[in-house]
Amino acid sequence: MAQLNVAENLSEIIEYDTPYLPIRTRRSKLSYFYNRSASCHWHIDLEFIYVLDGSMNYFVDGENYTLQKGEGIFVNSNRLHYGYGHKEEDCDFLVLLLSPQLLVRNSHIENKYIRPLLQDHLSNAIVFREEIVWQKEALDYIRKLYELCHAQVEGYELLALSQFELLFLLLYQNTVGYHGLHQEYSRDMNALKNMLGYIQSHFAENISLQEIAAAGSVGRSKCCTLFRNSLKKSPIEYLASYRIQKSVDFMTNDSLNMTEISAACGFNSSSYFAETFKKIWGVSPTEYRKTITSN
Repeated sequence: MAQLNVAENLSEIIEYDTPYLPIRTRRSKLSYFYNRSASCHWHIDLEFIYVLDGSMNYFVDGENYTLQKGEGIFVNSNRLHYGYGHKEEDCDFLVLLLSPQLLVRNSHIENKYIRPLLQDHLSNAIVFREEIVWQKEALDYIRKLYELCHAQVEGYELLALSQFELLFLLLYQNTVGYHGLHQEYSRDMNALKNMLGYIQSHFAENISLQEIAAAGSVGRSKCCTLFRNSLKKSPIEYLASYRIQKSVDFMTNDSLNMTEISAACGFNSSSYFAETFKKIWGVSPTEYRKTITSN
């Protein structure tokens, strides 16, 4: 099972392809993730997705997008986001993370081109479709970058940097360069980020809806609306799902029995833990543990 390395503040801890170049390239499938959904997270890196087969939904800072085969998406820096299953279909996709620092040459370039796009509210996310000329060009750059970084032939680093610069210029020309800069502070996404961070930090405790809402400085009704609209779950459903996800991590520790794992994940009783686990995974915790220890 794939799992993102997410810190308590929901920032993803990125492991780049090499220690010398802040670029990460992966080919993955939604079925590799728990419940066919990545964890909600953010990072300073620019993210690019290209769908090779199937389809997926993508949440970015309060908006949901649907990506089909041959389409892609750009996710801007520091935006809360995650990909998740579209209906029951799996999705085979490329994902590229590239640090904006790769583009910084001097303060003039940074202030004129880079910072405006990173701060542009209208550029939180951009879906790329092949029927639009500049977006087809962007998709070609994404595929080329992936191929370069995986082949790693002599000089690929310089080639990757040049491709990234051309891709960023394409983005700039068709966003801030076209419509100007629009800055807007999203209180809702900041509140959601704080509430998710609170759950991740306190999942082992007996926390309430009121405490989750308080972490985001919103009322309980607003809290539930934000979770429903963004994560398709209530806060309590998300808490239960996150606890079950963490329980899977504990199962690789042979020294812990199911009662101890249940308590470590914040469940009041091992029977309720088993019931919730089976509802989500379709098998009991004991049966699931057998499958991962036998591999």
